[in-house]
Parts: sequence; structure tokens; C-alpha cells
Amino acid sequence: MSGMTSAAAVKNVSKFATLRPDKRKKRNVLLFVCGAAVGAVNGLFGAGGGMLVVPVLTYVAALGERKAHATAIAVILPLCLIGAVVYAAQGGADTSFLAPTVAGVLAGGIIGAAALKKLAAPVLDFLFYGLMLFAGIKMATGA
Repeated sequence: MSGMTSAAAVKNVSKFATLRPDKRKKRNVLLFVCGAAVGAVNGLFGAGGGMLVVPVLTYVAALGERKAHATAIAVILPLCLIGAVVYAAQGGADTSFLAPTVAGVLAGGIIGAAALKKLAAPVLDFLFYGLMLFAGIKMATGA
């Protein structure tokens, strides 16, 4: 858990804005490599990229928790659209569940985005990393 305050996050972000060109290039290469890994995971499993991109944005790009979560949504949206087109073109998507699922995801997305603005950073950290831990344990145990 990063526990990074918004003042510290702003300081870190402004630090990256003033990076020397060689350091900025290294950071951008690292972000590209991490982004490629996130894309591969999302494409392979059909999900999960958002959970990986948040720590990347927090620790590599030095974004604060809220900005990392919000930016992750913007990063994952095109990735999911591309994945959906590829899966559909290969006949791997079942569209009979599409309408109710999209409606639920839209409603949940609105609720989640509103909650993101209101949650304290430590609570957000606890919920996010707790969900990641739960998902990892569930996957590892096959439960």
C-alpha cells in the first residue's frame, strides 16, 4: 500500500515533469514495457489489466492513488474494446448476455466513480489491494 498523500503525489508528478530527457526516456520505456505486459495479461485472460495498471501508474509514473485508478480506466477502455473485437471476430464472445451485463457494468461504473471521489486514500488502498489479494488466493486455491 502506497499511502502516498496528495501533496506527495503532486511533488512526485512534478518531479517527473522536470526529469532530464534521458531519465524521462527511461521512465517512458519502463511504462511501455509495463503497458505491454498489462495488455498481454488483459488480452490473454480477457480481464485483469486494470488491476495491474494501477500499481504501474502508482509506482512507475508516481501518480496518486485516485489519479492512478482514474487513469487506469482510461487506459483499459481502448484495450478492452480491442480485445472484444478480436474475441468476437474469432467467435469467442457470447452476445446473448451482453445487454444486461453492459447495463450492470455501466451502473456499477457510475457508482464506483462517484465512490472514488469520496473514499480516503487509505480506504481505497485497503479495498483495492484487499480485492487483489482475495482474487489471487481464490485463483491459487481454485475455490
